[in-house]
Amino acid sequence: MRVGLLICAVLAALGVFLAACGKGDAPSPGRVPSPASGRAGDQETLSSADVQMFLAVRTKALQRLEDALAEVEAKGGDVLAHVQEITVAERDAARALGVEWRRFTWARDQVGRLMTSQRQHEDQRLLAAELVKAKEDLKTQLDAARETASQQFLEAQLRVVADQLEKLNREREIHAPQAEELRALESARAEIATLQGRQDRVQHRLQELLQRSTNAGAAPAPTRQPAH
Repeated sequence: MRVGLLICAVLAALGVFLAACGKGDAPSPGRVPSPASGRAGDQETLSSADVQMFLAVRTKALQRLEDALAEVEAKGGDVLAHVQEITVAERDAARALGVEWRRFTWARDQVGRLMTSQRQHEDQRLLAAELVKAKEDLKTQLDAARETASQQFLEAQLRVVADQLEKLNREREIHAPQAEELRALESARAEIATLQGRQDRVQHRLQELLQRSTNAGAAPAPTRQPAH
């Protein structure tokens, strides 16, 4: 039965998604520094000013790395001696901009958490749409079913889908503090994506330079011809 296969596929995807969400809920010990203010971490919300601060520091850090890479590409030299790690570049950029390091790292982690949350909500929305479609298909088949066994099977499947849809809708609820943070982040999503693209290109260029340096160091010395 086609709808049966659809339900199995949707429920399997839902199980994988919920399991992944569960793994992502536990915070990594010591990863998120305390905010600079005196408020408790679970009371602190990301503001538009925090987002703009994050963008300014990340932009300046990436510009430093891009300039360093360009210099090494043009003049040569030890790559690792000239090109910093992204975290080191961010620390220097924060210092240059007068931004407190702990505040920046907190904002950076909050931005990452919210971006992940947005992707999860989009996945939830798509899964909910599939469950609604499966529910409608089951109702259509139930209305057309004449055999008692088929009716019982379809009713059982309807209960399963309805329960899973209700559970998923509860997961999709966004509480007021997070909604406020998402609004602060929304206007900067395109710029954040652009910065991520720049960071990926910096990483790719750095890997290429390191590979060239490794290959050059491993090249055999030229054979000297005997003097005549």
